[in-house]
Amino acid sequence: MPPIDQACVVAFIGLGAGLLGGLAGIGGSLFILPALHIVFGPMLFGEPAGRPEIHHTYMAAAMMVNVAVSLPATLAHHREGVVRTRFLRVMLPAGIIGMLLGVEISNQFGGDALRVALAVFLIVYCVWNLRLIARPRRRKFSGEGRVERSGRLGVASCGFAPGLAGGILGLGGGFLLVPMLQLVCNMKLKNAIATSSAVIVVTSIAGSILKAATLAEHGEHVFTMQWPSVLWLAGLMAPTAMLGGVTGARLLHRIPVVAVRIIITGLILVSATKLLS
Repeated sequence: MPPIDQACVVAFIGLGAGLLGGLAGIGGSLFILPALHIVFGPMLFGEPAGRPEIHHTYMAAAMMVNVAVSLPATLAHHREGVVRTRFLRVMLPAGIIGMLLGVEISNQFGGDALRVALAVFLIVYCVWNLRLIARPRRRKFSGEGRVERSGRLGVASCGFAPGLAGGILGLGGGFLLVPMLQLVCNMKLKNAIATSSAVIVVTSIAGSILKAATLAEHGEHVFTMQWPSVLWLAGLMAPTAMLGGVTGARLLHRIPVVAVRIIITGLILVSATKLLS
């Protein structure tokens, strides 16, 4: 059994990830992975001794929680009628292939290397996101008058590329999928966020299964009572992540999207710098 204080903090991480996923159409791993390293870092509970590959366990747990984050958010978005289901027939197979390939690539690297790569990526992502926020001519959230493009090659690329990047970094892929749906498919931001959540549900199931099945390659195991382990972490975060996902999806349709981006970007940037310390 994990200590009660650590269990509560991990559950709170799940809640934050759920809110992030529901609001931004991403799986929540952008928050989960750096948060777990911070929580179990030297300044708080301490990294698990003798487990340098713990990052692979964090990746597997985060992918599992991505499902819990995105599923209720997707259902809430679907009730609002904003999920573009006609794109999923092509996007989902491509996303699964990309995710599985990305996980296999990640297994070729050590946990510390993946942690640093994640930190660098998050910093670049935040800089890019801040640039979008600062642009004087932003696309409207509702995107009135926009005509969507549904070419098979473009839609497939929107599934494969985010899946590949997500599998390598242990993320859901929504960080890339949302802007790609806007740029490649000319989709409204609200529809892109909702559709991204639907894709992440399926690709994260595939990615988490493969990542968990290959943890033994890194000296980590799924079916263990050792703390922190995949099942402990995912089990503590998933219920609160589902609650956060529903809440975030509802808030998405009621608060300014620019404010959401600023808050999310700030949190991720602070977390990324902690990963490098």
